[in-house]
Amino acid sequence: MTRGSSARAAIAAAALRMFAERGIDAVSLREITAAAGQRNKSAAQYHFGTKEQLVREIFERNAREVNARRQRLLDALTAAERGPGVSALVDALIRPLAETVDEHSHYARFLAQVSLHPWIEALAAADPEVTSSIKAVFTALAERLDHVPAPVLRTRLALGMTLTVHALAACERGLPPGDPDNDRRTALLTVNLVDSLVGSLTAAVSPAALDLLAGGSATPASGWTWPLLIGAEGGG
Repeated sequence: MTRGSSARAAIAAAALRMFAERGIDAVSLREITAAAGQRNKSAAQYHFGTKEQLVREIFERNAREVNARRQRLLDALTAAERGPGVSALVDALIRPLAETVDEHSHYARFLAQVSLHPWIEALAAADPEVTSSIKAVFTALAERLDHVPAPVLRTRLALGMTLTVHALAACERGLPPGDPDNDRRTALLTVNLVDSLVGSLTAAVSPAALDLLAGGSATPASGWTWPLLIGAEGGG
């Protein structure tokens, strides 16, 4: 690793922790530079330019690993069964992210921060390859749930992702250091998140929802979280 890439990695690691613990708006580039042990007070700005670009790179670094793990699950499912069902797809969606959570991690809390407006906009220019497996799951779910109106499916996926990220962030924040039950706690939360999203996606669409759909536009407001990543594959 070169000196420049080492400094860049140190800054990204410090920023991930500080953004997760304090919030993105509450942390300055200079504070991040100092926490990363960089002598040049402008090192974060030099390496990343803006806070938005730093946020995007942190997301890409971490999402790329989660994406690869999810793609391996999808490949195994495809090889093992003829078209995985809704439960298996939802498990593949949630489990790789949940597996990042332990008493030392910060990524779930970072995601909870960056999924809020306006920081979600910083991800609009993120490398689409780091979310390719999410889009693959959404596409497969849309095919299996084609009886659910597209705007309803899109909303349920957005709600499910929001619940998942914030629940994992709370778990990450609350794990007692050194407790041998931490893995079981995270595993139980993961199963409950999967069960909750499966139930939401497969629930009957109420007459009230169908009446509202028939009455006008069902496009989510621009301030919503997650539609940027869900895209057309989620039924939008």
